[in-house]
Amino acid sequence: MEIHVITDGKQSVKELTKQLLRFHEKADYIHIREKAKTASELMEIVSILITGGVPQKKIVINDRIDAALLNGLSNVHLPGHSFAIEKVRELSSSLRIGRSVHSLQEAREAAKAGADYLLFGHVFTTNSKANLAPRGVNLLAEICQCVDIPVIAIGGMTPETIQELSGIKLGGVAVMSYVMSSSEPRIALQKMKKSLAEVKMNEKVL
Repeated sequence: MEIHVITDGKQSVKELTKQLLRFHEKADYIHIREKAKTASELMEIVSILITGGVPQKKIVINDRIDAALLNGLSNVHLPGHSFAIEKVRELSSSLRIGRSVHSLQEAREAAKAGADYLLFGHVFTTNSKANLAPRGVNLLAEICQCVDIPVIAIGGMTPETIQELSGIKLGGVAVMSYVMSSSEPRIALQKMKKSLAEVKMNEKVL
């Protein structure tokens, strides 16, 4: 299963890129989700990451399709309020397009529209969504059964909560706070990978 790390918009360009370069080898994808950053800052972030050795195919731009296309990236992630998937596909047929969803209906609609993967959450309680009740494991499992594209679970993902995802046909997990707020992000990711491996091993035993 994949591990997606999503930035939290709390750091400067210098701080952010320095941290991402510390652990990028441990993540399958790095989502640049920096709502307050300017287009030029996003371009700078991507340039620094690529120069520092991060493969282009590992970088995902959140919402800012212009920054993705101008940098020659192959991954873009669309929030629920963002552009229609079909319109983005018209700009580039080779883009890998993800969509954030929060219900079964949204998941079905996004899959039908041509999304390559879905990001569903928040599954567990998380500080970033403190005033909203988690959508839970049962709905996650239902969505995974009802669509034919990978579903990435987000929200409150830790090595402990990942254990509750055993038995679900999951594409992977996405983490923000657990890694981005950690003083040892590489170790945090290693723990996540170990937990995911245990979940997969348990599924084989079952």
